[in-house]
Amino acid sequence: MPDLALASAAGSTPPTLRGLGGPHRDYVLGAGLVRLTWPGRFDAQALEHCGHLAGWTEVYDDAGSWIALVAGRPVADAADNVPLLSANPTDALTLLRLALDQGLAAGRARRLPHAHG
Repeated sequence: MPDLALASAAGSTPPTLRGLGGPHRDYVLGAGLVRLTWPGRFDAQALEHCGHLAGWTEVYDDAGSWIALVAGRPVADAADNVPLLSANPTDALTLLRLALDQGLAAGRARRLPHAHG
């Protein structure tokens, strides 16, 4: 498993703050992580831990590459600090989980609003 880091370049706004509506909590992934998706949106997903946004993945470019972000910063290879891209949302979510397993989200979680309904 490669050592991961957060790239110094700023990423994007979390999907929870984009006005997409309330997220759907799809399923528990283990270690207290819950996958978040938004109805009708297939270009972003997020992980929540104990009610806090742990990180998210989104479509990065017109080629359909995906990027994983923590606190708005792309997950990168620690050796060269180049952001890592994934071919699909599943691989991007796996990369995000690896980054979280390596402690890259420590102290950066953002509290999510409670779902209604």
